[in-house]
Parts: sequence; structure tokens; C-alpha cells
Amino acid sequence: MFFRRKEPSTRPAVKKVSEFINTKSHNQKKYISLMLVPSYSTGKTRSLRIPRAVLYSVAIVFFLIFSVVMGFYLNSRYQQQVAANLSNSLDETQAAFSTYRYESEQAQSELIDATVQMYEQLSEEQMRARLEIDRQERRHQDTLDDIWDIIDGLEDQIREFEEERQEIISNLSSRSVIPPIANLLSEMEKTQENLREALMPEIIPAKPSAPSVGFLSFGAQAPLTEGEILNRLNSLVNELEAQRQMLVSLEEYKERMQPYLLNYPTIWPVRGQISSGYGWRRNPFGGSGSEFHYGIDIPAKVGTPIRASGGGTVIFACWQNGYGNVIEIDHGSGLTTKYAHNTRNSATVGQRVERGDIIAYVGSTGRSTGSHLHYEVRRNDTALNPVSFLLEFHN
Repeated sequence: MFFRRKEPSTRPAVKKVSEFINTKSHNQKKYISLMLVPSYSTGKTRSLRIPRAVLYSVAIVFFLIFSVVMGFYLNSRYQQQVAANLSNSLDETQAAFSTYRYESEQAQSELIDATVQMYEQLSEEQMRARLEIDRQERRHQDTLDDIWDIIDGLEDQIREFEEERQEIISNLSSRSVIPPIANLLSEMEKTQENLREALMPEIIPAKPSAPSVGFLSFGAQAPLTEGEILNRLNSLVNELEAQRQMLVSLEEYKERMQPYLLNYPTIWPVRGQISSGYGWRRNPFGGSGSEFHYGIDIPAKVGTPIRASGGGTVIFACWQNGYGNVIEIDHGSGLTTKYAHNTRNSATVGQRVERGDIIAYVGSTGRSTGSHLHYEVRRNDTALNPVSFLLEFHN
């Protein structure tokens, strides 16, 4: 068996030499060498190595500074040019204004001279005629002012009528909780609207606020002509008549509502919870069967005041079997109310009572299981559910 002797390799040495050469070449690329030659012959020549990155940075900074300086310079030159143009334009405008001012002064002077010359040429007769015309115009204006005073008076009167009408409507509307009044109010509103559409004239423009002499106005709005003023006057007269008719209609409706305003049974005779309602119920005394309850029962302490639920005339104030002490009031329009089981009655037959007046006191007389008020409402002697009438409490 033969073994080959390995020869020592030269590759590592070659590799080291190559790396050295590359490193040196790379270092040379990173720097720029400057040779400094002295001005005298005996001096030594020196070499200055400057990193390329530093040199490039200095060059870029220098370029940026140069660009900024040039930008400011060019901008200042532009601004100077704009200022020069504006100055020239201002000078031209000022010169044109001076020329225009001079020409306007000349024209004004010529106009004044022409006016003076025109008045000097007027004869004495023409001057008297002009003065007479001015006097008639002033008298005419005084007459128009008197007419406007009449118009202002009519407008004030119409305004008062409208305020009175609105007050009546507001007062009546406050009682719209009463069903008959609510129906009449609806009918009244339609009637008022129909009257307004049929009788209200077209609105004529009001008096202009600009001062005027004769037919000449010194304001932006020209005064009305005589025909327009007369139309305005006639319009107000018609409107005043319409307001009068509307007020008459309101009074008629108010008169129709008056019985309901005074007499309709709307308030609770006593405050409290209803213990037994209107209609069929079991025998309250524990017996068998049921009975029809013609009113409502409102429990209250003995002696609690009972108030009239509406205005009317007392037609019964006595003892009645089963009801005990009873008060019965006729409210008109076929409506009557009954207040039963009273401990005592304070109203008498034939007496006129108003809504909210005390007419009796709560008790337990007659066929009663305890202290309470039995309250009935009837129309033409037919019992109705009282709950539909109880709309408010007495203050």
C-alpha cells in the first residue's frame, strides 16, 4: 500500500494577500487625498485625507444654502417689481381721480350758474304762480294728513274690536270642557271664519313713513295717491262693519252658551272615590238578587259640604223614601240632579243656586249602609251616568 504525501497548500497565503489588497483598495475609496505643496522650496509636501462622506455632506449643505439664498433673492426681486407696479397703478388712479374731481367741480359750478340764470329769467308772475302751487300742495297735504288721522282712528277702533272679540273667544274656550259649549264653539268658529272671508276687504297698504310735500316724496317709498287713500278708507269702513257683525254673532253664541256656562252640572258635589257606580249591582244590604243603581255613591264624612254641580233652581228639598233627605235641582234643558242621604239640607225649594254653592251636608239618612252622597243626573226624568258630567272640582 502506498500513501501519497500531502504537499503544503499555498491557498491560505494567496487568500490573505487578496484580502489585504481589497482592504487597501476599499480604504482608498472611502477617502480623498489632497496634497498640500508649500510655497517655499524647503517645505515638506503633505497629504491630507478627507473622508468622502464629509466632503459630500459639505457640498450638499453648501448647495442648499446657495439655493435658499437664491430663492430669497429672487422673491425679493419679484416683490420689488410688484410694489413698483402697484405704485405706478396708484399714481395713475390718483391722477384719474384728480381729473374727475376737477371735471365734477366744473360741472357743478356750471349747474349752479345755470340754475341761478334760470331763476333770474323767471318773471314775477311765474314766481307768484309757483308760490300759489306750493300753497295748494301744502293745503292738499294737510287734507291728506287729516284723512290719515281718520284712518288711524279707524284702525285703532278695529284693533279694539279685535281684542274684545279675542277676549270673548278665549273666555268661552276656557269652558270647552262642557260638551254643549264645545259643540257651540266649533259652530261659532266656522261662522266667524265665514264672516271674515265674506266681509273682510282686501288690505290696502298703510300710510308711508317717508316725509313728503304734495306728491313729492323724499323717502324710498312713494306716498299713496288719492284713489289709494280713499280705497284704504273704504276698506277700513268695511272692516269695521265686519268686526261689528262678528261681535254681534259672538254675542248671539255667548247668549246661547250662557245657560250651559251657568247651569251645566260639571263639578263634583264632593271630593272622593266612587264606591258604587251607575248601573246594575248586587244588593248592598246582603240580600239575594241585584238592583239597578241610578246614580253613583261617593263616601265622605258626616257633615261634609255638598255643592251644587251646576247652577239652577231647587225643585225638591225634603225627605224621600229610601233616599232620606234629598235636594233636587233643575238646571234647564231638561237636566236635573239629585243629592241624597243628606244629614241636613241647607237649600229650599224655589231657591236659585249657582255652581259650587253649598246646598246640603253629607249624611247617612234613608236606605244607606254608611255615610256617603248618592248623586244622580237625569235628562227629561231619564237617569244618565253622572260620571260623564263630572269634569272638574270646585276650587
